Amino acid sequence: MLTYEQQTEKLLSKRQAVLDRIESDKAEIEKINAKLNAIQLAKIRDALGCDEQGLFELITKHPEQLAKLRQDSIAERDTDTSQDDDEFGQQMSFTDKKNPYEE
Repeated sequence: MLTYEQQTEKLLSKRQAVLDRIESDKAEIEKINAKLNAIQLAKIRDALGCDEQGLFELITKHPEQLAKLRQDSIAERDTDTSQDDDEFGQQMSFTDKKNPYEE
């Protein structure tokens, strides 16, 4: 049987290992988030048809154009309801069974 000190040291070691994994996972999450942000930025640049410098200038020097693009996008979404209808038509209600074979 382990002494109290040995048990304590063993648990502290396990706890430190878990904390180290958490820190490693946080770093990995940050890398993934950076990649996701870069992809989203590239998508925006492609949609606007400009490079990084052009996007920077649009945001900093021409915010009124950016606001107009946003308004146009909102108006387009408001008039395009065909996708919304399909999504809602496919939704299950709370009373629907998720698995038709369940009793």
